[in-house]
Amino acid sequence: MIAKTLKYIVLLICLLMANGPKVNSQILQEEQSLEGIWRFSIGDDEQWKEAHFDDSNWETIRVPGAWESRGYNDYNGFAWYRKTIRLDVVPQHDLILRIGSIDDADEVFVNGRFVGRTGGLPPHPQTEYNTQRNYTIPQSYWKSGNNTIAIRVYDLYNHGGITGGPVTLYSNLADNLLALNLSGQWKFAVHNQNNAEQINYNDEHWSSIEVPAKWEEAGWPDYDGVAWYRKSFALPEHLLHQELILLLGKIDDEDKTWFNGTRIGGVSPGNLRSSLARGIDGHYQAYSTLRAYKIPASLVKKDNTIAIRVFDSGIDGGIYEGPVGIMTQDQFERFKKMAKQEPDFIDTIWEWLNN
Repeated sequence: MIAKTLKYIVLLICLLMANGPKVNSQILQEEQSLEGIWRFSIGDDEQWKEAHFDDSNWETIRVPGAWESRGYNDYNGFAWYRKTIRLDVVPQHDLILRIGSIDDADEVFVNGRFVGRTGGLPPHPQTEYNTQRNYTIPQSYWKSGNNTIAIRVYDLYNHGGITGGPVTLYSNLADNLLALNLSGQWKFAVHNQNNAEQINYNDEHWSSIEVPAKWEEAGWPDYDGVAWYRKSFALPEHLLHQELILLLGKIDDEDKTWFNGTRIGGVSPGNLRSSLARGIDGHYQAYSTLRAYKIPASLVKKDNTIAIRVFDSGIDGGIYEGPVGIMTQDQFERFKKMAKQEPDFIDTIWEWLNN
């Protein structure tokens, strides 16, 4: 009994020391640096997000760097950054905009369409000045030719602006391994929905949400609790008779997942190490576990429905990071080799506790 107690004390110490995930769900390749000269204006106007807005009379500013160092001393409040880039070929996959830091809060738009938000804007401002931004920009947002990225920044006090790099567009190499990419629009509803896991459940009245993204950024700010995601899709003929893996990226916090009405997986603090599909090398923290669930061959059909019940215990919630889609077993083995980092000593401690 004493020995067991001592073991759990050791586990607690290890948990307090633990930091960071051991699996990369996003295997990034740099596509284009956005550092350098941007258009800039203090103030706030909803029209400034639009691609067709004429910003030729705006000042220019070098990014990254606090706007105080560019001559806007003691300014606190809203300001906008805009940059137009040319794409001769439309990306075949989502791109990721990584920004080292913004002081204090921001919203990002591409060609007038909302991408994401970090921190809180008035009337409930909240600083995230030291948080790295990773915004997934759906492939459907891009077009051939000129594309405009607009960033709305709010500074509470002290320094303000896009203060730290990198400021770069990346592609996620994991997306190239998906046999079927399921990112994009899903059906979404908050609170418990009876029988929502069933194939014939009618979700026509549900809202739409972009996946992956935190649901706070998609119009449900400050919501904590249960929410449901559903997506129906047709499986290509060449995948019907292969071993398939469902990738759901990372979910904050817990999930239960059904495929065509049958439970195929789920991750929560209580079952991370259970026999029921715990994802790739599940961490102690459910929100940082990369979900990967085997789809039983008996469930696979031409037309399919995925239902996911998510529980968020606080702060951010939802399917917030890709890849989201289906891989064959061969693709999944390649993905694991690319994604895996160093062994996690928490798993070693857990095994020791139970031996």
